[in-house]
Amino acid sequence: MQRVSGSVRDLLEEFDVKWEKFAVHHYCMRQQQEYVKKIKEEARADGTVIIQMDFAENHSLIVQHEIQQAHWTTPQATIFTVHITVDKTTQHSLAFVSDYLDHNIDFVHAAQGVIIKFIRDRYPNVKRVNYITDGAPQHFKSNKSMQNLTHHETDFGISAAWTFFATAHGKGPVDGTGAAMKYRATRRVLSGRREHAILTPLELYQFVSTDTKIIVFYLSRQDIKLNSESMNLSKRLTQKAGKG
Repeated sequence: MQRVSGSVRDLLEEFDVKWEKFAVHHYCMRQQQEYVKKIKEEARADGTVIIQMDFAENHSLIVQHEIQQAHWTTPQATIFTVHITVDKTTQHSLAFVSDYLDHNIDFVHAAQGVIIKFIRDRYPNVKRVNYITDGAPQHFKSNKSMQNLTHHETDFGISAAWTFFATAHGKGPVDGTGAAMKYRATRRVLSGRREHAILTPLELYQFVSTDTKIIVFYLSRQDIKLNSESMNLSKRLTQKAGKG
């Protein structure tokens, strides 16, 4: 917290300086909200399906009555959450649990393969998907993500678009999915019973996949590595863009 003293005139001048930037941000945020609402209303099983996704904060695999040393070496699990809007009445909540703790392009690409398969198995007439995410550059809003997007139809057999929320306005149903999973897992562990301990990401997956209606997948470090190698992502993502 910072305390600043000054006159009312100084305060109003500060508002004037920042007002233009705020007005642009507010306009972008409202336009994005209206657009996201519009594409969700237009989603259909024989047209475009909307996929909102985000990384939840890593879940700490705590142990009830743990020794002091364990406090400083708590293992973690990655939780990647997805909400699919097929049409106005049909939606699905998905989640990925993983021992791969890097929230990067390789993880997202591997998860996209599973998501697209899930959709195509149930809705074979889908023609296009539209991803909705926040603007985090390390795993979503970057040149590498856009390069993968240009290869999306080749990689997964379906065309795709990508929509970004305005900065700091990327909340949605995926946040509730991650919170619900972590809350249920923590409650189980804190019951204190030995058989309720969750010590690894795989055990977390085994618990949440049977304790919730959320459709949960386990995406191991090895799965992500094999996907990156089979798709030759390292070479693709280091290529320079061609001159237009």
